[in-house]
Amino acid sequence: MFVLPFGTGVFLPLAMLSLGGLALMVVRWRQLWCESWTRWALLLLMALWLPQLLALTVAVDFDRALRTALTYPLFAVAILPLLWVARHRDVATPLLYGVLALAVFWSLDGIFQFVTGANVLGYPYNGRRIDGLFHPNMRLGIVLAHFLPFVLEASRRLASFNRLAVLLPLIVIVAILLSGSRAAMVATLIVLFAYGLFLVGYYRLRMRTVSAFLSIFVLGIVVALWVSPETRDRLAVVSKASELSIEAIDEATAKRGTIWLASWRVAMDEPILGVGVRGVEPVAEARGYTDMAFAHIHLYFLDVLVSTGIVGLVAYLGVLLAILLALWQRARRSERDLLPLYVVGGVAIFVALNPVNVHWTIYSSYTTAVLWLVVALALAPLVRGEAAARQGRPAGQRPVSVS
Repeated sequence: MFVLPFGTGVFLPLAMLSLGGLALMVVRWRQLWCESWTRWALLLLMALWLPQLLALTVAVDFDRALRTALTYPLFAVAILPLLWVARHRDVATPLLYGVLALAVFWSLDGIFQFVTGANVLGYPYNGRRIDGLFHPNMRLGIVLAHFLPFVLEASRRLASFNRLAVLLPLIVIVAILLSGSRAAMVATLIVLFAYGLFLVGYYRLRMRTVSAFLSIFVLGIVVALWVSPETRDRLAVVSKASELSIEAIDEATAKRGTIWLASWRVAMDEPILGVGVRGVEPVAEARGYTDMAFAHIHLYFLDVLVSTGIVGLVAYLGVLLAILLALWQRARRSERDLLPLYVVGGVAIFVALNPVNVHWTIYSSYTTAVLWLVVALALAPLVRGEAAARQGRPAGQRPVSVS
């Protein structure tokens, strides 16, 4: 988490963790598989990975598809040490507060960049979008949006000691707005809506209290948009997508309409196994579907469909739905203290794997690193919570030793 802003630097700790995960799979495979949430993580891995292996038989760019297929499972295996530790330690509190501290720091750094023209490391503001410590990559908003469910839950817990903690998510939301990422803004709206509904039911909040919270957040958003005409302009362009033409959608989505149409036509040509990971661009160009070069499709379900065909899409959507259903069923039977963890886990996993996500690509290395980190943060507290519940004690309480 600490090295996420520094691009490929994130792969070093992930490589070390993946070695630990591989060792666990060799010596503790049965225990890993018997733990339900670890098993769900492994099933998700198989749903996203096995179709890649099948698509190798028809891959257009075999070398790149093979490299992706060989490295992809390592990102998932890297979360196994955390899930293993979570069987014996209360990890929810340090994880949540760690994410909160990092997200607020990254956000304040980005806001400082907007106000002064440079962040704490001297990275300049480009006059349109903040990138903070993630400079020169425009990843700040997307990463913050993925972490927002954990930020909200950590702030809720912290508010029991200091009510001003409820304002901490506002700092993160303002940074997401100033990042200019419309995809991140959509993810933020999903998180706020889902978690907000949960809070209203969990605390049985009165309309007056709900209105007060909404007023504070709306005021913060209005101020952010008022001081950043560039962000207002980027949001105004989105309305042109209502014209439902490729030209209008291109203008509203930074040329993604053309990419989506070309990718869809390729997917219809090769519906069963697709064209392999990273194979759509050369096929689309060769068949005259587009003359525009592009690196990513920027639409998760279409990315899976064109890369691994119907086989991959069914596996991806099926396991995602199954995990969300499992979280829902466990939440309905859980103790009140564990309920927020199930809600946060479900919201975070959905936002990370939302089929209509329009940022990045589901198969890129950095996306995969963030995705599996979110899965780890979502499931690790549940592993501990359910283990403690089976032993008849609160999740954060250690077992009593008897000598």
